[in-house]
Amino acid sequence: MEHNGLTEEELKQLSTVEGFENWQKVERYFPETRYVPDGNKLKTGVISIPPRKEKPVSCTLRLYALNIDGKNLLMRTDTINSFEKECALAAFADRIFAEGGVYVSSPVEVGAYYNDRMVYSLYNFFCGDNLARRLPEFSTSHQHAFGVEAGKQLKKFQSVLPQPDDKLKEQNDIFLTLTRLEEKGIKYEGFSQASGFLKKHHSIPENRPATAIHGNFSANTLFLDKDLNVGMLPLNESGWGDPVTDLISLSDGYSLPFIKGVFKGLYNGILPSDFFELLAYYSTERALTDIDGAQNKEELAVAIIRAQKIAADLDNYQSVIPVWY
Repeated sequence: MEHNGLTEEELKQLSTVEGFENWQKVERYFPETRYVPDGNKLKTGVISIPPRKEKPVSCTLRLYALNIDGKNLLMRTDTINSFEKECALAAFADRIFAEGGVYVSSPVEVGAYYNDRMVYSLYNFFCGDNLARRLPEFSTSHQHAFGVEAGKQLKKFQSVLPQPDDKLKEQNDIFLTLTRLEEKGIKYEGFSQASGFLKKHHSIPENRPATAIHGNFSANTLFLDKDLNVGMLPLNESGWGDPVTDLISLSDGYSLPFIKGVFKGLYNGILPSDFFELLAYYSTERALTDIDGAQNKEELAVAIIRAQKIAADLDNYQSVIPVWY
């Protein structure tokens, strides 16, 4: 017997969690907005390029949701190997919620069950409608306003600073990545220019400030509640690193007014002088890393399409300011 993917024995172990027999398994918090190959849709909020192939945080992670007396709860379950990771994620989310005052799900508890073979994490679940899906319903001025609010939320998020014992996200060795791509015979329009740009600016990540970073910030990881407030979905890939890296996914093309609104909310309308150079570097680095890490022809094709778009946006690296800005 199974209940939403849990065996009867596992269910018995979790029986102390209030109302668990009524918990509903969810594959995702809600469906993502998917790829629509129509550049004219860019301003209406629909993604204009294929979505990245996101690596699963865990192949064994399961999500369950429940509403008890009007209060939404989220539970994550995984194998005990993820215990330390779940504890670290909960501690991180607690700091973001408490110190930063960010509108994001806050942890209740983390514990082991099933004779210490499994781990569960319980969160107060703040959720709503997928912002990327809702954006097309609103005027461009409203899309911009939602972007400003999202930028302010990200600013709060990035106001939380790492402690001395917090581990920063490791930087890729871009020269090794480029060598592997050349050995694989990777070629596309703009590749040589992208390679030259990264080599020329390889020292950009050095001595950059470190803050809390979301890890996958975009309209697809934000929600709109019933009062039209913008919040962040539960965290998965967060950590400590260069705050500019949180803006890479924005250029996927959800909505130009939304993107510009995020910039305004995050930077009070005044972009740092080196902002676009940093954004161009990190966007290109991730694009080429995705190509290098592609597991099959389909993933490779999508990664190359995305890298080509970045090259085109930057006029084949003749400028660091993207044409869409």
